[in-house]
Amino acid sequence: MKILEFMAQETAVSKQRVLSLAMVSGVTNSLLLVIINQAATKLQDGVVEKQLLFQYLLAFLLFIFAQRTSQRQAVSAVEHALQGFRTRIADKVRRCELRTVEQLGDISLYSSLTQGANTISQSVMYLITGIESLVVLIFASLYLLWLSPLSFLIAAVLIGSAVTLLIRHYQKTFQELSTAAGKEGEFFSRFVGILQGFKRLKIHQQESDAVFADIQQLSTETGNLKSQSNVRLLEDILLLNVIFYSLLLLVVFMLPSLLPTHEENLFQIITTILFMMEPVALISAAYPNLSKTNVAISNLYRLEGKLDTTHSHQSNQPQKSSYEHFNSIGLHQASFVYKNAEQRPLFATGPTTLTCQRGSLTFIAGNNGSGKSTLLKLLTSLYSPNDGCIQVDNQPIGADDYGGYRCLFSVVFNDSHLFDRLYGVDSTSTKIVNHWLEKLGLSDKTSYEKGCFTNTDLSTGERKRLAFINAIMQRRPILVLDEPAADQDVVFRQLLYEEILPELKASGKTLIVSTHDEDYFSYADQVLYLQDGNLNPNKT
Repeated sequence: MKILEFMAQETAVSKQRVLSLAMVSGVTNSLLLVIINQAATKLQDGVVEKQLLFQYLLAFLLFIFAQRTSQRQAVSAVEHALQGFRTRIADKVRRCELRTVEQLGDISLYSSLTQGANTISQSVMYLITGIESLVVLIFASLYLLWLSPLSFLIAAVLIGSAVTLLIRHYQKTFQELSTAAGKEGEFFSRFVGILQGFKRLKIHQQESDAVFADIQQLSTETGNLKSQSNVRLLEDILLLNVIFYSLLLLVVFMLPSLLPTHEENLFQIITTILFMMEPVALISAAYPNLSKTNVAISNLYRLEGKLDTTHSHQSNQPQKSSYEHFNSIGLHQASFVYKNAEQRPLFATGPTTLTCQRGSLTFIAGNNGSGKSTLLKLLTSLYSPNDGCIQVDNQPIGADDYGGYRCLFSVVFNDSHLFDRLYGVDSTSTKIVNHWLEKLGLSDKTSYEKGCFTNTDLSTGERKRLAFINAIMQRRPILVLDEPAADQDVVFRQLLYEEILPELKASGKTLIVSTHDEDYFSYADQVLYLQDGNLNPNKT
């Protein structure tokens, strides 16, 4: 069972200990049956055995203790395992290279962290009760063998046949549930696509209908697979009920006529068979849940495998820049190529050579799709050059130095995510943050209190201004802005170019800004023009 392996691999809890406690619980539960049967036999003779009463109470207390302890340890182990796994995945994602995250950017890939984790968390009770029930079933069967070998033989044949069929169904159900889980991920991805492309789909009805048809088909296929699996599981439960009632039919109505001595233990045999029905029912309930759990665990490790097989992760050691006294940064014959899943080139930039002096203001201009954002990602080492290198003071730096190099930068990309708080910023900076909110015309929309913005439900341009404040508060020597004037009004655009950027430059900041605003190019120390991924030397 994968859930036991998951607990053992992800926590220090011994799966042997959990199994042992569950088995003790099952054994003591079985002892209760034996003691009850013995006491019932004594009662027929009008005798109440105090020793049997004491044994019953002792077995009952041990049963409660073992069951409670095994359940608590299993629940705690699974929750700690899930907590550690989710944290590990989050750490691996944050330490991945940007291109890796972009290539694995389909949000459906990460749905197993929530949907699958919930399934695993809920399954642990089924696991413990299933193990206990299996032990009870084994000991009850041995007790039945002692009472009536023929009854045991009949029970073994009937239950054995059912178990064989269940195993076959288990394998098929696992495959169907795995396929259904994949299709659910696709459905979730398409649904997110509706939200992200809502404006476009709202205008283009034909495209909207096609997307919906695709979602509808995925939903139907997923529903059919799950329906088939669940119907089969219900039929398996019905089969087990049929097996037991058939067993009772044989034992009660047919065997006494064949074996007269069978009537002597008939009461105990019937009690034992009835006692076996509950553990079989619990095993039947545990079986489908453990099937779904195996799928969920497989999906979790598949996600981690994809992260591990793409690129190596950065070190998680604290990084301090060794380049803080730089005089210039730049690229030397650096190029980068976007490739699709088949490794075919989609877009290339470079080879590019450029230099940005400390304390300067550099504008990077070009049409949409010319490669401005790609160039910024190369310059900040978010992308590693396929050829050429990044330079500091005209000296190349290697991939091992990228962590320290990145400590020079604060960045605001056009698609930057805005958190509701300023992580990694001194908590005593409230007054400074609110000053910038006033300066950027946001003080009437939000404020900064107790380490959080009071409101982030703002327009695209206003949210970009908050991201700008975040970058300022990081106090890095180089500030990189990707289309900072996009989505802004004319008043703020003028304030940005004529006042804010010159002030930051005067304070010693090195500024690298991608922009379309030619009216303000005179404020820059240099303007670099991009066309089709390459610098255009004919424009300066």
